Amino acid sequence: MSNDDLKVRFFDAALEILATDGYGGLKLAAVCKRLKVTTGAFYHAFSSWNEFTVELLDTWRRERTTELADLSRSAADPVEQLQRLLVATLEFRHQAEAAIRVWAALDAEVAEVQQRVDAERYEVVVEAMTKLVGKKDASRYANWGVNILIGFEISTNEQVPVDLEWQLTQVLLTAVAQGEARKATRKTARKTARRSTA
Repeated sequence: MSNDDLKVRFFDAALEILATDGYGGLKLAAVCKRLKVTTGAFYHAFSSWNEFTVELLDTWRRERTTELADLSRSAADPVEQLQRLLVATLEFRHQAEAAIRVWAALDAEVAEVQQRVDAERYEVVVEAMTKLVGKKDASRYANWGVNILIGFEISTNEQVPVDLEWQLTQVLLTAVAQGEARKATRKTARKTARRSTA
């Protein structure tokens, strides 16, 4: 097994621990136990616990934000972009993300990564929403969607992914309806302008 493959296994184990045991459960011994390896295997892959956590968070940010943005932007249609984002969002490890938010409240470096993740997610939604509802309202829709996601992840109520899907779908449907109304208004304005110049 390559060192990169071993690192991925450690990252997956860490995210599973975050999801099941929370930030308090994320310890070197717990990660090694989950993988049934020794601490020597861990130190073969990483020089320190700090290096591990930095790489873990960077990998999480890249997979759940940067790659997600690239997936969205690969579609030309803004509705398809937003649908792709919705589907990908439902696949997040929400309990692990909730634990990372707790961790961010206790660690300034983690908080910086968390803020970048939230900002990048917001920006990719704004980009798609701008094409759909216009610049003026795009940030409102983006905030609405991101706030739903954050609320879902940190709520102490039982959270069911199908509820998150319904909530985010309402944002998308409302945006699509506004986008259609915006198109109709512009079409009417063009017709009126042509009549007035005829």
